[in-house]
Amino acid sequence: MSKSNVQSHGKDDALLISSIIAGNKSDFEHVWNRYNKQIYAYILKMVRNIDDADDILQDTFIKAYSAIHTYNQSYPFPAWLYKIASNTCIDYFRRKRIRPISLGGIQQMQSSIQDLLPDTTILADVSLSNAETKLQLYKAIDNLPDRYKETIQLRHFQELTYEEIAKKMNVPLGTVKITLFRARKMLLSQLSDIDMTLDI
Repeated sequence: MSKSNVQSHGKDDALLISSIIAGNKSDFEHVWNRYNKQIYAYILKMVRNIDDADDILQDTFIKAYSAIHTYNQSYPFPAWLYKIASNTCIDYFRRKRIRPISLGGIQQMQSSIQDLLPDTTILADVSLSNAETKLQLYKAIDNLPDRYKETIQLRHFQELTYEEIAKKMNVPLGTVKITLFRARKMLLSQLSDIDMTLDI
């Protein structure tokens, strides 16, 4: 890629991010379309597991979506995304060390929702141990459009792989990934007003 093309691409990023920060949240899907393949390749090289890499990719972009207003536009946007991906991989390895061998669907969903929520510099994790919070989570899932709800349930409660979900729903693998991404964005929006019990 020529220097002029790189500069043009960077300008496109700046305009796109400014649009998202201004309130055009749907523009974030352009960020997904532009960067998901290269971020996925980086994550897969780190974790060497296809399904885990898919989940980490989703979590990376959800975190970026949540924290987009904190992005410093003097810093290269791809580097910012890679940093989020790197931190999410570190979280993945940390959970792998402490997670019990056998996990039920509810525990899996709790762990994934933790990843949906933006990290802060003060508190690393959010615990969904509170029964009322769990109820709010399940209500939020139930309020999703049917296609999104089914995809969330197949992934997090039935623990199907992305390929198995694609076969069951008779859709392309890429459709499963973007559907999960949109469903998780909707969950994040619904859960943003819920009081969380902080596990520190």
